[in-house]
Amino acid sequence: MGKGLAATVFGLAMVLLVPARPAAETLSVQLTGSDGKPVPFAVLTLPGVETTPAAPLEGASVDQRERRFAPHVSAITPGTEVSFPNSDDTRHHVYSFSEGNSFELKLFRANDAPPVAFHNPGIVTLGCNIHDSMKAYLYVSTDRTAVVSDAEGRATLSWDGAQVARVLRIWHPQLEAGMEVPLEPFPGATLALDLPLAWEDPQVGKSNTELENLLKRFARDANQLPQ
Repeated sequence: MGKGLAATVFGLAMVLLVPARPAAETLSVQLTGSDGKPVPFAVLTLPGVETTPAAPLEGASVDQRERRFAPHVSAITPGTEVSFPNSDDTRHHVYSFSEGNSFELKLFRANDAPPVAFHNPGIVTLGCNIHDSMKAYLYVSTDRTAVVSDAEGRATLSWDGAQVARVLRIWHPQLEAGMEVPLEPFPGATLALDLPLAWEDPQVGKSNTELENLLKRFARDANQLPQ
């Protein structure tokens, strides 16, 4: 056997000895509420199928547009720095009292506010001291499978095919305790779930008419105060 042929055979043998990497598994989920409409902003995870430590994300951002936080729910890993740009023509005062992740960004415009790092797993509830209707949530978790359902209630999870996904965990702002769905036997590539909630947008602010009526009422009440 010539040297060239021997090298080729040896190389093929080495390739055969390297175990093939298992293909990634995926699960597409469709979430529907009790009213038959899609449920957006649910966080879905597959606890137990990821063992590699989750690295901090890059480029995480929660914007403020039209007096709303966007997105309403974000899934991030511990150590992630989140920026809070202000795309409105008014100032915002963003804060959270959530244990382990409390912070405060006082009145700011545009990109004046520095990013905030969130190190502790848990739910971070965001608010604005000026606009009470503004609400958002950060789902801080070491679970790398975490995804957020889109406007149509859809989400796709992926993981290493060598691991078995036994449970699907779901968290949503309208599901205080969350819920778990067993995945044994595995339902296949798609799963449709009905959740015990009807999605309601909590960031709907008052209309101009409502604001005008409030101002009129405040003015009337002020005039009726004893002098």
